[in-house]
Amino acid sequence: MESPEFSFTLAYVVFSVCFVFTPNEFRSAGFTVQNLFSSWLGSEDMGFIQYHVRRTSMTVLVHSALPLGYYMGMCVAAPEKNLGYIHQVTTYYVYMALQNDCHVTVTESRQHQLSPDLASPAQILTLRVESINPAVRPFDIRLISTEYAELRDKLSAPIRNSPNVVIHQTMSELFLETFRAQVDLNQQYTLPSGQEVESCIGCMQVPANSKLLRLCQAEGAGNESECQQCFCRPMWCLSCLGRWFASRQDQQRPETWLSSRVPCPTCRATFCILDICAVR
Repeated sequence: MESPEFSFTLAYVVFSVCFVFTPNEFRSAGFTVQNLFSSWLGSEDMGFIQYHVRRTSMTVLVHSALPLGYYMGMCVAAPEKNLGYIHQVTTYYVYMALQNDCHVTVTESRQHQLSPDLASPAQILTLRVESINPAVRPFDIRLISTEYAELRDKLSAPIRNSPNVVIHQTMSELFLETFRAQVDLNQQYTLPSGQEVESCIGCMQVPANSKLLRLCQAEGAGNESECQQCFCRPMWCLSCLGRWFASRQDQQRPETWLSSRVPCPTCRATFCILDICAVR
């Protein structure tokens, strides 16, 4: 089976060649710079020189943007392939750094009242990305502290904290740490021979590394468990499954979360935290 990045690359190369050299089929369909930007270019008959100055300038701009359009499409077509890099996209520049060559440091935190409806101000973190490659310029990433845990899970590069920065975690984030620690103590699930790990259908960013098995019935002495057997293949990563678990809880009673049961997000079979197995 062809990989999505190969299919996208092949289709994009064909499209780019046709867009640059404009065969008759593309001209008939209107896929030309002159047609797409006709309202800005004006009339060739009314102002020949001005028209062609605009046309050539726009042609150079559009053709030079084709590699960037390709990069953005690859992020959509094969997001798991982009996890080796840290990206920062600004209006006029795209910063990229290889994770294995990076040092990521939380350098600053600020409180901002993003909305008057929020009971408390949001914490905005500044992360400095520095590469050991001298050709890569350092750059900063800013994000809300509630997104910090998700970023940390997706990065292979370690994140260092400056001594004067305190990151405020939500109750859900604190629960996720305990959730992962408990799953690490559970029985692991070994994939059958020949079965490959798919991407998590929740985030499409990391492999689906969790599987639900009815195991908690062994915890009680003769007591029948309320949990049900789930027959789904591994489809969710541990972080997405943990967020699903937390979202189904009584937010006013966090002390009950670990002992609760929730339905499988795919088949709705009831499970508890003891039924979650890490995939190996």
